[in-house]
Amino acid sequence: MLGETIAGILRTNREYRIEFNMPYDVRAIANFVLDLADQRDRAVSNLSINKIVFFLHAYFLARFGKPLVSAKIEAWEYGPVFRELYREFKPFADRPIKARVYRINATTGERELCESALPEHEREFLEELGRRFVSFSASSLVSMSHEPGAPWDQVWNHSSRVNASMHISDDLIMNWYARAARH
Repeated sequence: MLGETIAGILRTNREYRIEFNMPYDVRAIANFVLDLADQRDRAVSNLSINKIVFFLHAYFLARFGKPLVSAKIEAWEYGPVFRELYREFKPFADRPIKARVYRINATTGERELCESALPEHEREFLEELGRRFVSFSASSLVSMSHEPGAPWDQVWNHSSRVNASMHISDDLIMNWYARAARH
């Protein structure tokens, strides 16, 4: 059902294929997700945020043909992980995340909230998907990321020594989710 809904969103919004310069900071997208979760009164753990940002990245790639975030995605036991997010939210363990990520502004040297100025069409796309994904439990998100043949499964269960870092490439993600969106 979720796949059908997402496929409909992707097909409906094809006319918005607009170029942008660079992928967003994964920490800013995590803050975006946490804000959506707060609006829906949903708790998000470290495990959940990594999966939700992964799915947003995957469907963004399929929809716009460009990466949402520039961070490396790794296949860990419980699914795709952004090491930066894992480290930021590690103090929360499996409890709900109650903070946002900050960065140092290179110009001013001041600490500032990680945010991205998303164009309206991207923000709307991500909000619609994000609202759906924050409603899932951590275990459901793990199950969805472990779908047989999906990018995590292909990397985690690979039979060669070629991918020692367990990197999930954007090409692998794009191929899987673009195909899934058509069905």
